[in-house]
Amino acid sequence: MNNTVKSLEINEEYLLKHRAVPFTLNKKTTGTYIYSWNTAPRFYPEDMKDSLVRIRYLFDNIKKVGLDDLAMPDQPKEDSLLEECHEITFDEISSYFESEIYKKQGTIWNIDKPYNAIFQTQETHDKIKEKYGKSISLVYPCADCAVVRFYDSKKQIVGLTHSDAVHTTPNIIGKCIDYMQKHFDSNLEDIEIFVGNFAKDGWKYDRIPDFAYNDTKTGINDSWKDYIKQDGDNYIINYGDKIYDQIKESGINTDNIYYDPSNTLFDDDYFSNSRSYNSRVEGKPTYREGRNLMGITFDSDKLVEDASKNDVILR
Repeated sequence: MNNTVKSLEINEEYLLKHRAVPFTLNKKTTGTYIYSWNTAPRFYPEDMKDSLVRIRYLFDNIKKVGLDDLAMPDQPKEDSLLEECHEITFDEISSYFESEIYKKQGTIWNIDKPYNAIFQTQETHDKIKEKYGKSISLVYPCADCAVVRFYDSKKQIVGLTHSDAVHTTPNIIGKCIDYMQKHFDSNLEDIEIFVGNFAKDGWKYDRIPDFAYNDTKTGINDSWKDYIKQDGDNYIINYGDKIYDQIKESGINTDNIYYDPSNTLFDDDYFSNSRSYNSRVEGKPTYREGRNLMGITFDSDKLVEDASKNDVILR
């Protein structure tokens, strides 16, 4: 990893200067009863196959750490993608709260949001908080991929995207930064980037991964050629360097780039599907671990108050 990458320390001085707070919920956060931080049935036991059971389970735990409600990008296939980046508005969130599915599920978590990244202004957050008494945090559940949080401290805008290998290849991070400049008139020097815990290094395949093939399937494409090296029978993916360089090439000041120092491949406090993928019997993964939940919120006071006693990691 590049030695200029910094870890963020959220202290009293930071909280006085900044409204938004990035956070991570790992498998320690509310104790031994967390199976996963998402609602996919494969991460739960048989008696939790019903989707409403899983959603309510998730939100029972979310409320314990001081979060009210969650919004996330769906990142669908290209044929159903409405926008690459999307600002969630007061009217949009209000319509979710008034919808039948919200009344049934009690969350905007599972409302279809066919975007690769979402953004929210402090003004929208505060209007929703005033009308409904709920804070909306932007989140994404992930095991080993990079979840990137964006914060414009001058314009008071937060954003989030899941920069897995598939979305990193066409530069989703650069598209998000470009969107902030064009849609919100953000200045590059005011944008801070927080990258959640992920498989920065130590990630390997026994072949060239599908996302890294060139058009002829005979070698590594231009996007990844400097970040994947063959070592014997394995291909080593320098994923952390790829993410860092993509942020830097987008024009962000290196002083404004923060990484969670943990590596999900080696730290057992985090869910990691790559780690479990490499634990195989007769060629098949022995288990699927789950998802950590990474996010960013404007409701920092509430989250900070409940964070330490519930192992919430603020960065």
